[in-house]
Amino acid sequence: MATGLFSSRSKTLHDDAHAVEEQIAELREEIAALARTLADDASKGAGSIRRKARAAKAEASEAAHGLKDRAENDIRDMIAAGEDMLAELQGRYQDSGRKARQAVQDHPLTTLGIAAVAGFALAALLRR
Repeated sequence: MATGLFSSRSKTLHDDAHAVEEQIAELREEIAALARTLADDASKGAGSIRRKARAAKAEASEAAHGLKDRAENDIRDMIAAGEDMLAELQGRYQDSGRKARQAVQDHPLTTLGIAAVAGFALAALLRR
């Protein structure tokens, strides 16, 4: 009897050990499948992030080119406006010079009198 008792216990332990080994093998397969799924998800996520990064880079580059073009156009416009103002001032200066020369030629005594009064006024101011 003793042999039968030990043999049935040994058989039960052996069956239990075999069942545990099968469960461990199943767990290993499930863990490997989970690891593959996580790796696939990570790969897809990384690809998505790369695509988004490329799109953001392209958008930033396009915006920078747009700003550069606008800045260049604004600078050209300001230079053109400055050149126009300079031409207008030069024209006014030349016109004023012509008018002053004409006034001196037309009224030499009046011009001499104005210059003398201005000289006396300036001398009086500087003496104080």
